[in-house]
Amino acid sequence: MSHVPQEEQLLAMLRAGLGESGRGFTATSDVPAGVLILKKGHCRGVWHWRDGAFAFTPAGYGAATYKTATSQDAVLYTLHHVRKQ
Repeated sequence: MSHVPQEEQLLAMLRAGLGESGRGFTATSDVPAGVLILKKGHCRGVWHWRDGAFAFTPAGYGAATYKTATSQDAVLYTLHHVRKQ
């Protein structure tokens, strides 16, 4: 599990949100990277907690492309944007 409580909470929420209808998407913890979003085992991006906010970095990018202060917004972003890739 993540060493950051906010990432642990996000991981639990993402797993619940993706559930059985995740269309091949899963969430897993990778210390120190953060919370990985995988599609059929391939990384689609990573959420991490930095400076009081969640930041999402898509796979292959060197910097975050989306930031939010709440885990709820991070889950919604994952469900509505990342899963459409």
